[in-house]
Amino acid sequence: MRKFTKTASVAFMILGVLAILISGCAAPASPPAGSPPDQSPAADPAQAAQLRIMSTSGTDKYFLTTGICAISDESALPVKVSHQTVSGDLEAARRLRAGDADIGMINVYVACMSQAGTYVFEEEGSWPDIRGMFAGPANTMGQFIVRADSDVKTFDDVKNKCKIATLMGLSQLYTRTILESYGKVENTDYVLIASSYTDMVDQIKDKTVDMIQFWSSAPSTHGQNIEADVPLRLLPVNDETIEVIKEKIDPSVYATIVAAGTYRGTTEDVATPATPTIFVCRSDLSDEAAYNFTKLTLENLEALIAIHPLAAEIRPENQVRDLPFPLHPGAERYLQENGYLD
Repeated sequence: MRKFTKTASVAFMILGVLAILISGCAAPASPPAGSPPDQSPAADPAQAAQLRIMSTSGTDKYFLTTGICAISDESALPVKVSHQTVSGDLEAARRLRAGDADIGMINVYVACMSQAGTYVFEEEGSWPDIRGMFAGPANTMGQFIVRADSDVKTFDDVKNKCKIATLMGLSQLYTRTILESYGKVENTDYVLIASSYTDMVDQIKDKTVDMIQFWSSAPSTHGQNIEADVPLRLLPVNDETIEVIKEKIDPSVYATIVAAGTYRGTTEDVATPATPTIFVCRSDLSDEAAYNFTKLTLENLEALIAIHPLAAEIRPENQVRDLPFPLHPGAERYLQENGYLD
């Protein structure tokens, strides 16, 4: 009897294990009653393409790209996006080229310089493997801000080693080009100070610099932060200087207006340069990943607008034309399927 009982116990244990295995292989339970019929579960992270996207810390690009990451977490598309913070578009282009990230949101002229291997990219040489994906916001403005009590009312007033804070790299190239067009000499009339957007806010408030420059929509969160404590003024950039910028460094630049009243200190319209942005990747990104990232972003613009209003300027029908590098085939397929390309 004892032998039978032991044998029976073993048999029941085997049957129990089999029951667990069979139930684990069964189809998943039906969704709860009342669930929307078209609601899809989020993609399995283990099966989704894991993409790394870069943008500059504290900028509009940062809020948009981190918003895309958040949307990807809830999406049924097989693509998940994580964010990497960089100091500027220059670093983003270099890290993308090195394979340290998969996607970058950068200004068009930076992408073109990187592809051609010109200016700050001369040492690296040309980069034939950069690929476009789709246009980002079209109206990223170069804003030059001084305190309202500053003696600097135009670029003609820049003198005596005026201290100007900008991001390191291409923002300094842009600022230098503008000042040279006004006949200003570096280290005589002005000095450039590498800074972050966050530090610039404190520097202009504390009068440790005379002017700051950043790229943003208007009003920018940084400008609003400044004018919460001190009135500010924007410096206008004339049409002749816009043409100099276009000829020398940025063929995509165009003149735009920061409307009167955008900041409390702007009592009249102020002309300033603007340049479009673009999402770029490397040629070795899979077609499926590029297609799904493009779909994820362009089909969730309302959610992105709720995160940051600049997303309203992402218009899929207004793609950047005449780029010196091709679109990625995966992104291009999505744009063609949806009628966004000619």
